[in-house]
Amino acid sequence: MAGPVPVTDDAPAPIATPDQRLRVFVSSTLEELAAERRAVRAAVTRMRLTPVLFELGARPHPPRDLYRAYLAQSAVFVGVYGERYGWVAPGMTVSGLEDEYDLSAGKPRLLYVRRTAPARDPRLAGLITRMQAEGGASTTPYDDPDQLAELVADDLAVLLTERFAAPRPQPPGLAAGWLPAPPTPLVDRTAELELLTGLLTDPAVRLVTLTGPGGTGKTRLALAAAERLVPDRDGVWWIDLAPLRDPAEVPVTVAAALGVTAEGRRPLLDLVAERLAGLRALLVVDNVEQVLDAAPAAAPLLARCPRTQLLVTSRAVLGLRGEHDVPLGPLAVPGPGEERPDQVRAAPAVALFTARAHRADPSFAVTDATAATVAEVVRRLDGLPLAVELAAARVRTLPPAVLLRRLDRALDLRGGDVDAPGRQRTLRETIAWSHDLLAEPERALLARLSVCAGGFTLDTAEAVGAVDDDLDVLETLSSLVSHSLVTPADAGAGEPRFRMLGLVRAFAVERLRERGEEEAARSRLAEHLAGFAREAGAALSGPGHRLWLARLEAEAADLQAALRWAVDGDHAELAVRLTAPLARWWWARGLLPDMAVLAERTAALPSAARLPPEAAGRLLWARAATRVALGRVAEARPLLERLVADARGHGDAWLLGHALNGLAMTLPPGDPDLAPTLDAAVAALQASGDTWSVAFAQLFRGAVAVLAGVPAEAARLHGEALEAARALGDDRLTATLCDQLALDALGTGDRAAARAALTDAAGLHRRLSDLEGLAYCLDGLAALALAEGDAPQAARLAGAAAATRSRTGVAVWPPLQPLARRLEDALTAALGPDEARRHRAAGAQLEPWTALDEGLAAVS
Repeated sequence: MAGPVPVTDDAPAPIATPDQRLRVFVSSTLEELAAERRAVRAAVTRMRLTPVLFELGARPHPPRDLYRAYLAQSAVFVGVYGERYGWVAPGMTVSGLEDEYDLSAGKPRLLYVRRTAPARDPRLAGLITRMQAEGGASTTPYDDPDQLAELVADDLAVLLTERFAAPRPQPPGLAAGWLPAPPTPLVDRTAELELLTGLLTDPAVRLVTLTGPGGTGKTRLALAAAERLVPDRDGVWWIDLAPLRDPAEVPVTVAAALGVTAEGRRPLLDLVAERLAGLRALLVVDNVEQVLDAAPAAAPLLARCPRTQLLVTSRAVLGLRGEHDVPLGPLAVPGPGEERPDQVRAAPAVALFTARAHRADPSFAVTDATAATVAEVVRRLDGLPLAVELAAARVRTLPPAVLLRRLDRALDLRGGDVDAPGRQRTLRETIAWSHDLLAEPERALLARLSVCAGGFTLDTAEAVGAVDDDLDVLETLSSLVSHSLVTPADAGAGEPRFRMLGLVRAFAVERLRERGEEEAARSRLAEHLAGFAREAGAALSGPGHRLWLARLEAEAADLQAALRWAVDGDHAELAVRLTAPLARWWWARGLLPDMAVLAERTAALPSAARLPPEAAGRLLWARAATRVALGRVAEARPLLERLVADARGHGDAWLLGHALNGLAMTLPPGDPDLAPTLDAAVAALQASGDTWSVAFAQLFRGAVAVLAGVPAEAARLHGEALEAARALGDDRLTATLCDQLALDALGTGDRAAARAALTDAAGLHRRLSDLEGLAYCLDGLAALALAEGDAPQAARLAGAAAATRSRTGVAVWPPLQPLARRLEDALTAALGPDEARRHRAAGAQLEPWTALDEGLAAVS
């Protein structure tokens, strides 16, 4: 689970209104347990849940259909049992009480048995014995109605936390940063927490690395330290590198966490440094050990951001100058001879074991009879938090004595990889032991889902895992969640997502390879994501586009991984299906340079020669369009000419429109074919029904109208395109069109309209961290400043725009280049060549977002 930081009191409650409240079905005999029923009803109501109590059981024929309907509409089953078994109706072999229990299968069950019941019906005693033997829920004893009410309230609170509460995560990249909400309280670690926070309150300390073997709780401790430091920082960002294996992917992940979008060929960490410049920031970078080769990049980042600190978790130190290493060992276990219950319970490892066991079995406690056994269990596990939690999660089916015997057979404390720390071998064996407890369908699904680096939805799990006819993915996945090998989480995309712990996933990948299924599983994932890409691409133009954008962001890591797998494996058609429907999404994420490389690699694959016409056309368009965007116009022209011919031959209006639009960008300004070619492009795209593409083409058609001296026509075209972009929810295209509308307004002398349009655009560029768009906005502000008579300020802003483009490596779109040259000529005429150069050079030294603030202030 994840949440915003700081947490506010007005965060939405999981159960907000009466019609959304969870229903709790209460099963018991009526007259005998009337007081208990009142107590349970009151406890459920106090928790803002809806109690459902069947009150008609005394009638001659209990209406089974009615209480069955009540049960079907309830989320939780609460059973209370005293002495009576209840009445068996004619035609039934069990009482309504036992029938209700049987019908509740599959729901969370909370079962309570009155401790004192000397006249308990033998049939009820048999039912209680069956409940205890079947597992899935524990029977909790109670003494009186008041105690029962407290037990029900406590157990419902735990159940809601584990099964139903799903806080929505705050997207990363906000001004205050983002931290995941901890799922459990921190156990012990008081001294280590004080040491960490003490170091990070010293501004001279720039880098702190929390080191230790896997499973020691480094992540949880780092989160606790970060939470303490939030009030004293301009921003605290959480960056999880667990899904990564390639050090080259680290800058992308860091940038995404801070809301920085890649643009052009400029190193991403340079953009990150600009984002952090001047901020007193803390970056918490989790799970670095598998991408340790990326660590040297931290040094220049810290050098450029003197008020930024890094808190890193890793199994090894980074080896950088100025690094402060804080080693983290296991939790303390009961010492030799410490067997008394009070001594055992005082040990931090036992406290963690008890907390996790209580989640699996709310009645669990360390008693006089079990204290020595629990102490030995945590000793055998060496106090490693992850190992302790995996073991404690099984107490419902494996009591401590049985658990200890299982440890003797399943864990080899002396084994493990020869090049791994000893405690890593212990944790590895703990995971292996947990894997041994799984049935074959669970093992198969766990292995297959390991190909999902960024988590997965239920439909992804079914696509990747449902190979065997007898494998029920939903039930098997639920079992993996209960085994703590898969964690449910809400990604804020309207559907639940699931993730594996990084170590569990690494273990599962090995099992997948042993099974010889890795290529097949990756193929199924890629095919599934290709279908998802097709569906998402179509939905981006519909009313649910924002939800689909959130889903795309959640799948981004796996989409990119699947694309690389397809290209590496010579699956050209699959690569095209993964990318073509989402072309504008890839562009909006600032990945055009990467996509250009992958498009060229795909075209060089042997299988590319066998592409069907539509896929071949989409690949040819991708290669041409990315070349144009990166300023390689001459290289794009022959591809576009061929694409126009092919699209006309196949009657593909969409491809023809984009081919013509791209071809127009290769024509020189003033070419008589320029406007007709763009008009033909717009017409073809209108025929295709792709509203976004029409708006994109009108952007350039309007620029040509400005060059032709008809700003009113340009404003009409840009206005229509802006309406479409806003309707589609595409903020990047919206901002770009606002920039162009400002130039249109200046062409008609309407400086107020230009100022309003640029203000709107500036807000969107800033929110999107859109440096490419920012450069166009700075050009517009320069033109406005010049129109208002402030030529020196205009030159500074133009210089900042040029420097921003130089940093990103992205070229000015060809139809807009004459406008940029017009501005440059006007500044030279107003100031003279030397003075213009001087002011432009001064502007080039400005940080881009500072230049934006200066420009907005100058024209306000």
